[in-house]
Amino acid sequence: MTENIDYDNLKKRGFLKQKQEGFFILRVRMRHGVYNATDLNKLAEISNKYAKGFLHATTRQGLEIPFVKFEDIEKLEKELKDAGIEAGTSGPRLRTTTCCPGNNWCKSGLVNTFSFYDRIENELGIKCAMDLPHKFKIAISGCPNICTRAQNSEIGLHGAVGGYVVYLGGCGGRTPYQGFKLEKVLTEDEALSIIKNVVAFYKQNAKPRQRLALLIEDTGKDVFLKAAMRGI
Repeated sequence: MTENIDYDNLKKRGFLKQKQEGFFILRVRMRHGVYNATDLNKLAEISNKYAKGFLHATTRQGLEIPFVKFEDIEKLEKELKDAGIEAGTSGPRLRTTTCCPGNNWCKSGLVNTFSFYDRIENELGIKCAMDLPHKFKIAISGCPNICTRAQNSEIGLHGAVGGYVVYLGGCGGRTPYQGFKLEKVLTEDEALSIIKNVVAFYKQNAKPRQRLALLIEDTGKDVFLKAAMRGI
């Protein structure tokens, strides 16, 4: 049976092949990283029903349930959909955008990270599981404390007096890169334009399995910045 399994399709749907033979890890996400009590109760119920009764918190504000059997995946997906819980993703795609609470309840927050997150998804159509040449991450922080480590994502932003500071070209992994900082403090609309431009440039120009940092090295920073700042 295993030779007929489309593992990449399962990755896109949030199911990762596990170390233990025959099992998968389900990753889920919620908008803004906010899970209400109903969501958590449902995920606990799913874990008890289809796995081993526990959940693990990921570094990108998701939750994962290991020890899911392949034959239970479709039934589990239906329960998630009915509950309004979204799956995460893996593979060569846009990962879950992370954001801190911003000024919704943090005393240090300077911007509304939740509404900005919504604009990225709803206005730009840039959302988790978007197919890209390789993994791609966006992180939003509400203030210069940068608790989401925005410098270590392909696109990172933090709130500032007057708007947003943007970092580009960061990544983790075995060869980490620190994103470089744009000197101008940008308005929210300008920051959205940069996100749109950078994702489009990456999608059009990156080779398979090439992170944004390496694409910038290949094309040259000036060429990349010209494309990123188009219309600003």
